[in-house]
Amino acid sequence: MAHAAHWVPLNRECHGGLMWQRFTAYHFARHTSYAALADAEMRHAAACFPIAFIPALEGWQAVALLGLSDAHNLIVDSQGRWRAAYVPSALRSHPFGLHREHPGKLCIDQHSPCVVERLDAEPFFNQNGELASFPRQVLLFLQQRESGCQRVAQQLDALVNAKLLTPWHPEVYQGSTPLYQIDERAWKMLSAKQVGLFWQLGAVPLVYAQLQSQQQLGVLHAYQQRQAAPPAPSETTSSPLAEWQEALSSEERYQWPDPS
Repeated sequence: MAHAAHWVPLNRECHGGLMWQRFTAYHFARHTSYAALADAEMRHAAACFPIAFIPALEGWQAVALLGLSDAHNLIVDSQGRWRAAYVPSALRSHPFGLHREHPGKLCIDQHSPCVVERLDAEPFFNQNGELASFPRQVLLFLQQRESGCQRVAQQLDALVNAKLLTPWHPEVYQGSTPLYQIDERAWKMLSAKQVGLFWQLGAVPLVYAQLQSQQQLGVLHAYQQRQAAPPAPSETTSSPLAEWQEALSSEERYQWPDPS
């Protein structure tokens, strides 16, 4: 993910005097051109974004393309509003995250404006010096998400070993990260037994999500062209807050999941 976050593990000594506030806009993601996906969110993401596969240090990832060039998110508009109907889980947890250098520890993005010194925000720790209730829930959410990303990595390893991935070069894509897609022709040549093995691994939904999501490239390209065009005179008087509330009308998709 093209992201300028500076992840550090939370600890009482360094962060006991800090608090955090929930974000109300997505300015923090404006330079995030793709986001890694867990298995449970694949079908939601495929309805909104092109899905691509990329090799990473921690293994293969399935990512939602949020832009067509490096460090440029086309889904976040100039006022920080999210244009799509679904927000990848990697972005819903801001300013919290996990980092491979600090396994098992809840981290924060120290560069985030959501990390504050004000007393009217939410605490990271309780009076006993332990993680407060909500950060504990966030840690469970992130651990569940990490498990889902690891399952995707295992599925992609199997697809790679079966030579079912091929480089993907969309004409409208200008980013530097190499993209891969399902080799649809090779997939269709598999026997029923071979497809059955991928069903057992849970990889078949991933295959079809990626193939079906490719049509979302046109949506990204339209956003890109719209940004390049001169602004049209505004004829509406709706407030940014009203538009933001409308964009976030789906409670099921935007609330934190219940870790229980």
